[in-house]
Parts: sequence; structure tokens; C-alpha cells
Amino acid sequence: MAFKDWQEAARPPYHHDAMFAHLTILQYYDVPQLSVLNALQPLTSLKQRQWLKSTYFADAHHPTQLGHMMAAQVVGFWLKEEEFWSEHDAEEGSAAGPSTQESLPLPLVLPQDVADSFALSHITSIDLRNGTLAQPWILQGNFSEDWDFGEDVPGKPGLISTKVGARLVVKVPITKSPLKSRTVNVGLLKSYANMGIVSISLVGPPQQQSCNAAAFVEGHTKTLGTLKVDCMWSAKASVYDVVPLQLKWQHLTCVWIVFEVLPSTPPRSTNKVKLIDINVL
Repeated sequence: MAFKDWQEAARPPYHHDAMFAHLTILQYYDVPQLSVLNALQPLTSLKQRQWLKSTYFADAHHPTQLGHMMAAQVVGFWLKEEEFWSEHDAEEGSAAGPSTQESLPLPLVLPQDVADSFALSHITSIDLRNGTLAQPWILQGNFSEDWDFGEDVPGKPGLISTKVGARLVVKVPITKSPLKSRTVNVGLLKSYANMGIVSISLVGPPQQQSCNAAAFVEGHTKTLGTLKVDCMWSAKASVYDVVPLQLKWQHLTCVWIVFEVLPSTPPRSTNKVKLIDINVL
């Protein structure tokens, strides 16, 4: 279990962690919780907390290489202990635990209708990491100057722009679903350096018309909602983040999503926007 936010002058327990926030879900699904924090307690010594800050942590959230090795040792010890007791119970003739073939319990957090939509393939998904898969859904976008399917980090592909004013239009089909409300989720990169700001707009055709190119070009559209997203944040981590947009019109069979890289104030030297996928629930 990760913990963070070291404050030498703070009162006990001298840190914040998410153990109890995770514990309810883990217990519900009968998943064990392992904690490096518990292995290092107590933290009453200032010298120990300073060592953890300088040696165990690379920043306020993430372990160093040594910290990852320590976490791996905790996991390894637990696995060895489980192996020992499993063999011991077999020798003693103890009753076996629950069968792994049993079905999972009802979702604790995810609503059942959303889980059913995934199971019944009522989800629309567009992978923006692969040009071959994404191009059929792209209506507008300058790929010679503004946008590029590529890897800013080896092994981490996406649809990337670094140009303020770059614009992209993606057509997204809306499949029939039993869900009463729909959500369009845009997956993108958030990081702590060299990132830009992007405007994301949902645009629909009038009445029950299809999302043909002519209707969009001629302006026969209705803006359903717009969000401005800053892809740069203070956390020293680069992660996949999801931006949800609510889709309230039930009759729509498709929408367009319009992306535009916006200028920042004050201006930034680099304004990278990296799109990863689009999913409609």
C-alpha cells in the first residue's frame, strides 16, 4: 500500500494513506491487502521518517528502485506464507476454500446496468493509439502538421498534437443500450511537464439525422456540451486519465467530438495533448 505527504513537523501519524478507503472493496471481493506502511511502523522517529523520504520515496507518492524492491519483498513473504499454510492444510486434511469457479458477487461500486452493458457489448470504443483503427472515425484533422499517431515515450502510443489551434473532429457511433443516461469518456494523458490545454466539445446532428460529413461541414449541428481540460497537473506522475461528458439526448445514434488545443496563460513552451481512446457507456 502506498502512502505519501511526509510532514516532519506534522502531528501523528505523520502521513496520509488510502488503506482504509481500499479496504472495504478488497474485503468485499475477498482480496488480501498488503501494506509496506505496516511493515515499517512505528513512524515516531524523525530520523526514520527522514530516511523514508530520502531513500524509500522518489517523490511524494512513488517509491525509488529500492522502495519497489522492498514492496516486492513484502509480496514475496506473503506468497511464501500462503504456500506454507496451503500445504499444511492439505496435510491436515482441512476443507478446501471456496471454488475459483464460483461466480463473482454483484458489483460493489459499478452499477449493475453498467456492468451488463459491458457484458452485452453495448459499449462503443475507439482506440486512438492506432492510426489504422482510428482513421475511419476521424472526420477532420491535419495530419501533416497538427496531429500525429506516435509515441512520445517508447511503447506509449497515442494521437498527439503540440500545436496551439490544432483541431480534430471524431465521429462516434452510439449503440443502443438499456442505460437511462449515457457518458462519453475521453481517455488522455495527464503529466507534470510539457502539457497543454484542450477543449473537448460534444456536437450532435439535428433530430435523428446521421453524422454525415456534409451535415457537419454545413453547420447543421447542435453543441451538447464543452469542457476545457488542462493536461498538466502538479503530481509528479504521468497517467492515463478519463474525462467524462454526459450525453443527455437519448435519440442520438452518433455524435461528433471536437478537440482543439488552446493557448495557455501565461504561454507555455510546449503544449502537448495526447489522446488515447474514446468510450461511450
